[in-house]
Amino acid sequence: MTDEKAGKVLEVIKEFANIGAGSAATALSSLMDVELMNEVTSCSILPMSKVSDWLGGADQIVAGTYTYLCGELKSGILIVLPRKSAVTLLEHLTKEKVDLASLTEIQKSALKEIGNICLCWYLIAVSKMIDIDMIPAPPDATVDMLGAVLDIPLASLAQKVDTVLAVHTCFKGIDEEFEGYFLMLPEESTLKLILERMAEP
Repeated sequence: MTDEKAGKVLEVIKEFANIGAGSAATALSSLMDVELMNEVTSCSILPMSKVSDWLGGADQIVAGTYTYLCGELKSGILIVLPRKSAVTLLEHLTKEKVDLASLTEIQKSALKEIGNICLCWYLIAVSKMIDIDMIPAPPDATVDMLGAVLDIPLASLAQKVDTVLAVHTCFKGIDEEFEGYFLMLPEESTLKLILERMAEP
């Protein structure tokens, strides 16, 4: 890919990220009963080997909601919440003290719902950008070391994933602030198609 095309792709990634994050902020505002604003702080196309470092290190504990695409396109999809952000969100939603090491059923359900909202709105934005429907399987959620969380969506794919589309978003409310990461981990053929569509004039 030429530098010009790569620049175009990054512009499109940032555009879908802003649209997806804005829609997710609106939906989360309703769920949390607090007005949220979003700010996309960075978008990247990363080699898989660099993702852990970009997210702050493989050994940190994070909350992840994950799924994969059904149909022609093959990709793992992951929303990652750093420990502090996950605790902030879950305590606000459940009005309970949260220990990520031992979530209650209500807290697990809330985590899955938060991740599902973000997953869906980001995927809708990507779908519109490339004019291809993206249908996710039902999501699941977990709390673990980042390295282990990254491995989960990869297990559903038949091929090795070398490149990741990554978005970091901050959500800010009156008294609340948290951050999250949207990661798309496509198989090579799916990545090629997405990048070609994004690079089109």
